[in-house]
Amino acid sequence: MDLNKLEEALEQDRLCHIDMIDCIRRGFAQVEKWDERGVLLYNTGCNQYHLTAKDPSFLEEAVALCRPGRTLVCHQEEYVPQAVSRLGLNRMDFYHGVYSHSAPPPQRGEEPVIRTLDPSWLDQVSPHYYADSERAMLAHTLARGEIFGAFKEEKLAGFIGCHEEGTYGILEVMPDFRRQGIGYALERHVIGWLLERGRIPYCQIRPDNKASLSLQNRLGLELSPRVVHWLFP
Repeated sequence: MDLNKLEEALEQDRLCHIDMIDCIRRGFAQVEKWDERGVLLYNTGCNQYHLTAKDPSFLEEAVALCRPGRTLVCHQEEYVPQAVSRLGLNRMDFYHGVYSHSAPPPQRGEEPVIRTLDPSWLDQVSPHYYADSERAMLAHTLARGEIFGAFKEEKLAGFIGCHEEGTYGILEVMPDFRRQGIGYALERHVIGWLLERGRIPYCQIRPDNKASLSLQNRLGLELSPRVVHWLFP
């Protein structure tokens, strides 16, 4: 299977397919089905599927290959209802925000101290991220060394991290430190961290999250021209 050829094809719509391109580059792409009608990839790094298709007949065949209980990232709106119905999944939509420059965004003003958080920070970080509902995910991410904390006067002012599937996010700024450029500094840091490792810095933004959309614009990210659809158990 020529993954280089597949990556070239996906590059024709790079911003929408950046998740699939990143999956290939990181060595996690397992091709479940690929022909002129579409592509179904399985991301072995996080056990989820990525689907892009030009023909409804491909969707039928691809969905039949998906194991139950796995997330499916669908790149075409018109196929979402059928995939949701067949697999019994829930839906959430995101824009991809992609950083395409070779150097991190410029610094803006005085920045906080930013350092990697270790697992001992779990109890301090977890209550601030979806009210502790993502504690297990945060524990794994801390153990990987992929959550970074911003500090002002030795107080944790905010944090950011990298999700298993390749996006960065997990961004939270503590209430007492908002509107001080902490979010910008944290994103600038994680973008630089990813670039140093030869990875593609990209994130996902809900269409109704105007604050995040504005932040990505200030950082110089490009938004995908349409949303992608996360279908999850």
